[in-house]
Amino acid sequence: MKTKKSRFSLMFLLVMSIFVISACGNESNGASSSKGNEYDTAMREGKQSIAEKDYAGAEEAFNEALGFKEKDAVATTFLNQTKDYIAAENKYTNGKLEEAKVAVEKVVTEKNGSKDLVKVGKELETKINKFETQQKEYQALYDSSQKQFDAGKLDDAAGTIEELLAKDLSNNLFADLKQQATELKTKINQAQAAKVKEEQAIVPDSKYKTERNSELAGKEFTAATGKDIKTATDEEIAAWLATKNATQSSGTTATDSSANAESSSTDSSQPEVSLDTEKNNVLTAVEQLTGLSSQDNQYYITKESADLFQVEIRHAHTVDGTEISNMVGMFQYTPSTKGLTKMDPITGAYAPYKK
Repeated sequence: MKTKKSRFSLMFLLVMSIFVISACGNESNGASSSKGNEYDTAMREGKQSIAEKDYAGAEEAFNEALGFKEKDAVATTFLNQTKDYIAAENKYTNGKLEEAKVAVEKVVTEKNGSKDLVKVGKELETKINKFETQQKEYQALYDSSQKQFDAGKLDDAAGTIEELLAKDLSNNLFADLKQQATELKTKINQAQAAKVKEEQAIVPDSKYKTERNSELAGKEFTAATGKDIKTATDEEIAAWLATKNATQSSGTTATDSSANAESSSTDSSQPEVSLDTEKNNVLTAVEQLTGLSSQDNQYYITKESADLFQVEIRHAHTVDGTEISNMVGMFQYTPSTKGLTKMDPITGAYAPYKK
């Protein structure tokens, strides 16, 4: 009897042990399955956050996924890629371009991460490169204007700083440069106005403000009369212009005459073109190349040789009731090639014009 009881108890204990072990296994499998589901959900939420450009939310979701699968390679890759993109954006916003380029490079070269992050990373990379190019260009304009101002070339400095301020400086990263440029413009304009007032005191109410402001006209006047056009009387300028116009209407310069003679010997049917027509053609061509209208700006054109014209472009405006004239640029135009070069006012060297 005792033997039967012992056998029964032993069997009961075995059955119970199997049941407990089975229950524990099921519970373990259930917990593991639950964690797997939560991991999948967190990863899905992270990817969705990236698609919605909620990168902070994506970072949080991927961290949560790693809580369910510690050291998981996929979640780690997505998390690091997201962190790198957030860092790149922050560096760009704060103007730390080199650091931004390093961070965004990690984003776009990640092959096992988010394709959406690669896409926006490339877009950010393009923005960084564009800003770098603009930054160099705009800073060069500011530096040029400052050098021109320091060298006493006020009209050139004013034209250059106006060119800079006409650029799109709305990006917050250009805030400091825009402020500096605005302050420099004020200094230049004040110096211009003071200089004009001094000149006007010598020759008040002149009819020939355009000629007096023009560097080309000044050189021509000095060459013809030996005098300074800024201190000359209106009568002297009028007499010079009359002589000049009479010379031009009677024909071309000696250089042009010899060129025409050579041309007529080879093609007698080719009609002569007046100097005024040539200048009008040059004006039209330069307007098209620069986008600078002769209605809004002052053009002064001289013919240097049969195939070379000097073009001075200025822009007049008023500062505190005083009219001043900014130098937009000194150009050389070659009709045969339709080539246009612009002079560096500091060095005097000409380089191909870039709009």
